[in-house]
Amino acid sequence: MRGEGTPPAGTDGDVCARIEALAGTWRGRAARAERERTLPTETIDELLDTGLLSLAAPTCHGGPGSGWPTLAEAARRAARACPSTGWTIGVVGGHAALAGRLSPEASGLLFAKGVRQVFSTASAPVDGRITRVPGGFEVAGRWRFCSAVDHANWVVLNGWCESPSAPERVLVPLRADQVTVEDGWHVSGMSATGSKNILVDGVFVADALVTSFDACFGERRPNGSGPGSGTGPRAGAGSTDYLGGVPYLHYMNSVVIGPLLGCAEGAFDHYAASLSPRDGDRPRALDDLLVQDGLTESAAELACARHLYSAVCATLHSAGVDRRALTSREGAVISRDRAYLARLCVRAVQRLVQLAGTAAHHDASVVARHWRDLQMMAAHRDVSWALNFPAYAALAIESGGATTAGSDAPGRDGAVPAVAEAHR
Repeated sequence: MRGEGTPPAGTDGDVCARIEALAGTWRGRAARAERERTLPTETIDELLDTGLLSLAAPTCHGGPGSGWPTLAEAARRAARACPSTGWTIGVVGGHAALAGRLSPEASGLLFAKGVRQVFSTASAPVDGRITRVPGGFEVAGRWRFCSAVDHANWVVLNGWCESPSAPERVLVPLRADQVTVEDGWHVSGMSATGSKNILVDGVFVADALVTSFDACFGERRPNGSGPGSGTGPRAGAGSTDYLGGVPYLHYMNSVVIGPLLGCAEGAFDHYAASLSPRDGDRPRALDDLLVQDGLTESAAELACARHLYSAVCATLHSAGVDRRALTSREGAVISRDRAYLARLCVRAVQRLVQLAGTAAHHDASVVARHWRDLQMMAAHRDVSWALNFPAYAALAIESGGATTAGSDAPGRDGAVPAVAEAHR
């Protein structure tokens, strides 16, 4: 599996080489990271020292401004060795682009000490409140699922603001010392991401540091006049430094497919390796048609998943380089494909687990760890079939059959169907 396929177009080969150089080390730490329910400090230091947590940082703040395929492929390759490390590279590392899209005052503050930063986010409030007060906002309460928060320099809260006027969704940056980390992350999979709760005790944040959700995720003007936008030496048309300018929602929502696919590929590699005897004798699996059938079908499913992955990478990268928003059809197809990719990966690894029997459920089993991690990743809303199929179905139905699996035609009016908007 490791040798199959080539990186998606737009992937930085040097980044892939950095991943391969460290993959063995991360593989050796994976069991420890799962037990400790957070990535080891050594791993975080390696990710920071090699720039793997700042791939998406914009050039205007000193980052490399890598394209989306580089971020996704780095996460995928790392996840083959340690799924939580891959998640941290792709999802947490992707927050560097988000930090660059905040208001000029906020992004300038977050990058004041350079790109060697860990940006955690908090998008799931338990009882968290963001309230408008004179001169700014007050933040209080709890948020969940803050990946890598043990190592964070900043936490960016995402929530609805309580105000006398119409509610507004906003992003609020907080220093790590302004939040209290609560250990509520006792889970069966992806425990090494350390996605713990945070508690905020009535922190005031000035107006200039708060960015509306729409301003952050919408299209940005390349001349630097948009919130948080800027120019750098590679920011011109055709460069890879586009994550700070294009509408960002589909880029952020799709990055999970990198670690998810890599996690499944890692499980396949370990299972296939377990079939080869160490003493050089003829592998018994060569006489077991049930094992051969299951192994081959899982390999075919992962091959299909890689085609979907490559298609998502190609669409996002092409739109990014062209500095354009996705069409309604492109967005609907991406939502469909990332959710179906997750289905294929789950089916492929579940079959291997069934073939392995009780051995695949032992805590020390690498396949078992990847299976636990894969199920947790596949539960993420961004790859939920129930939340992602409506956009494509509405577009196909409303087009009266004009939109087919191979068509590039957008919807009749070019707008995103209402059912897709409802799930954003």
